[in-house]
Amino acid sequence: MSSRAIQNLFACFSDQLKQTKQPLKNLKAIDALTHCRTRALGASYYRCKLNHAEIEQLHSCRHRSCYVCAHKQRLDWIEKQKARLLDVPHFHVIFTLPHEYLPLWRYNEALFARILFKASQETLLQLLVQQRHGGVTPGILIALHTWGRQLTLHPHTHCLVTAGGLDSGNVWKALGNYLVPSAVIRSVYRGKLQSFIKAAFDEGELILPPTMSDSEFWLMYRSLHKKHWCVRIEERYAHGKGVVLYLARYCKGGPVDPRQLKQMTADVVTMSYLDHRDKRIKQQRLKPMDFITRLLQHVPPKGLHTIRYYGLYASASKLRYQRCRQQCGTIESMPRANSVDRVSMVVYCKTCGGPAQLSRRWWARRSKGISINKEALSTCVSGSVQQVDEPLLAGGFYNTS
Repeated sequence: MSSRAIQNLFACFSDQLKQTKQPLKNLKAIDALTHCRTRALGASYYRCKLNHAEIEQLHSCRHRSCYVCAHKQRLDWIEKQKARLLDVPHFHVIFTLPHEYLPLWRYNEALFARILFKASQETLLQLLVQQRHGGVTPGILIALHTWGRQLTLHPHTHCLVTAGGLDSGNVWKALGNYLVPSAVIRSVYRGKLQSFIKAAFDEGELILPPTMSDSEFWLMYRSLHKKHWCVRIEERYAHGKGVVLYLARYCKGGPVDPRQLKQMTADVVTMSYLDHRDKRIKQQRLKPMDFITRLLQHVPPKGLHTIRYYGLYASASKLRYQRCRQQCGTIESMPRANSVDRVSMVVYCKTCGGPAQLSRRWWARRSKGISINKEALSTCVSGSVQQVDEPLLAGGFYNTS
């Protein structure tokens, strides 16, 4: 499937999307993805030294949910993490938000994201600083994911934790093959998350859905104290590079790789996914608007940082981190500049093959004071897309099977 399959889908169903009610963050995502690399965003023109014909490069949207625009960001982020992560074993811990809280999540995305990050990092730091669990301050990288394999709403955090840390004497101390007992980490995580949610309700920060009363909230809240909470501790990795590569696929550019889309017609979208229960590749078929709806619910709120660092990896621990780095090194295997050079824009003349220089550029005029160009959503972008598949027609399809 073309890397622009998702953009083409948004462009073809823009009329239907205009009929739906969407939050501002979704409207901005729709506008960006629909017009990415079209004339609606303008273009740059390049010409070689021999003054051959100009080469047109249409501008990208650079939206955080655009898979096409995120390619360079993914490579760049991987190199940054390779330079950051210590060359020591790492544990991979996954904290999941109970699904009973999903109705609340839809009305409190930023609040629940903050609570998830806080509960995850405080659970790990509080336990590992205790002598019976190692007595160290580890380095922690936490990434927020809001989707399951089938694009359902499934908020959870992926935590990359060093298998060791600095003790009270600022000496590196390695942990064993086990992080902490599962029952202990589940209990502490449940207590922290519940206390943060209760505090948010008491302070008036928590917005309840219109169909949920205060008494129904408290009934659900108390019932979750008795529930088995999902916290997974994966096997220890020799280093964190494997998890970083996994996180990079989804932390930049949205939850879907266009290669997962096996077929797209005007009536159905067929998407492949890995079932984590039996480790088999399966397929699901969705109506195009249902697929778009699932995709849009994972657009993060503006300003929300979905990747954060704590402990030794926190920016406030630079001196302690440098001490660990001198002892352990990092997992960096090549200069970071190589990644940047590999994906930097180098335009070559189609006539002589020589490098082309930027000669001019233009941007489409956007209405001043309007955050979303509604008129642009109503225009068809067919024929103005560079290196883009033709839009879906009635009965037409893409098929890579």
